[in-house]
Amino acid sequence: MKKALTLAFVIAVGATAAYLIRREAEANPPSESFPLWLENDSATAIQARIERDFSLTREQLLKELLEKYPDISENDIDHYLTKHYLESFNINGVQRFFRKSVRNFGILNPVYGEPFIHRGATASDARISYVDSILSYYSGENKSGLSHKILYRFSIDVPGNISLIGDTLRVWMPLPFEGDQCPRQSHVKILNTEPASYILSNGRSIHNTIYFEAPAPAPGDTAHFEYVGSFISSGQYRSEEDILASIKAYNKESDIYRHNTAFDNRHIIRLDSLAKAVVGSENNPFIQSELVYDYITDNYPWAGAREYSTLESIPKYVISEKHGDCGQVALLYISLMRTLGVPARWESGWMLHPGEINLHDWAEVYFEGVGWLPVDVSFGRYPGSNYAISHFYSHGIDSYRFASNKGIGGELFPAKKYLRSETVDFQLGEVECSRGNIYYTAWDSNLEILSSEPIISETK
Repeated sequence: MKKALTLAFVIAVGATAAYLIRREAEANPPSESFPLWLENDSATAIQARIERDFSLTREQLLKELLEKYPDISENDIDHYLTKHYLESFNINGVQRFFRKSVRNFGILNPVYGEPFIHRGATASDARISYVDSILSYYSGENKSGLSHKILYRFSIDVPGNISLIGDTLRVWMPLPFEGDQCPRQSHVKILNTEPASYILSNGRSIHNTIYFEAPAPAPGDTAHFEYVGSFISSGQYRSEEDILASIKAYNKESDIYRHNTAFDNRHIIRLDSLAKAVVGSENNPFIQSELVYDYITDNYPWAGAREYSTLESIPKYVISEKHGDCGQVALLYISLMRTLGVPARWESGWMLHPGEINLHDWAEVYFEGVGWLPVDVSFGRYPGSNYAISHFYSHGIDSYRFASNKGIGGELFPAKKYLRSETVDFQLGEVECSRGNIYYTAWDSNLEILSSEPIISETK
């Protein structure tokens, strides 16, 4: 994440695309050119992604660990694997280690890092102030505490390469939902685009997108795609007392209930034994949600994530590895709630908190008589004696959000021909040509917040 600039926070995600494509072009003559970042076979692409993620040999891992922790020995590596402080993968009979192993080791091992208390325990004063802003709006004390008008620029740059000569680039970028799909977002406007022509998904996908096409650039040039947009993002909160007083028995024949208690047998799965262990005999859906939230918050610290596309089942991965990033614990929450017969669903996009702009995933839960409420398990329980602040994110959300996804792994519109770079989520965008998917290490994706201004609203 970048430091704040004057009225602009910038994040550039991905590798140095120009360098990667130039290196690939130099290594492959025109007649044999099919660089690693150009993917047209799903199985081969997934295998290559696994090999990228698990790029460290045992010797390389030990060297990197010793640079930070000189008292570690090679014999410690196997012990730390059993403790899930490190992660390895067998590739062609050779043990390889996760490229983020050293960073994760310092997070997960309490001897070498800060002991894990629970998610949210170390929240900054700024983070707490974003919650207080929403609560003060609902208490009638702050008319500008609920919403922000956000002006932003989203762009993708694709460097030219000999493999792309004469081809056409197809580019999808995220766009904020509004209306029924996300009532917390409104007044979504597209102010300027490059190229001028585009196609909107307009409700035809669970991933809200703006789509462009343009000729691929010549080697040495770059194709630039961008749009400037604005929208109003609002927080949401419902007190525990209000929820408990309003909640009703589910109409199990409704579309909302049936659709949002189903399983995909991969990333949203039945977890009967664990769900029962977490909630015991409790049958109130809201209290069940609070128990599940606390269970995840207390037991699964954050750690740098593997590529989602390489994981067979994300909830199983979190349980077995004993850690997870924001999207991984969100899918664990959704799986547990659906197992309990409580409708829950995915929501994701970006978090726009000043100085912390980043990709982010969370969830929503549905209570009959109440409606949909946001649930951000990754933000956890904040410290301090203020109960409403501490318990805010299990049934509330702040206004620094850009929500563009209402589910996982859906079809894009227009349809994408090849495997997506992000097979589960959709945040950075997607790029492909006639020959295959252009994996996101080969281009740059940027979200730039140009301004974020509080909006005065009548308090509740």
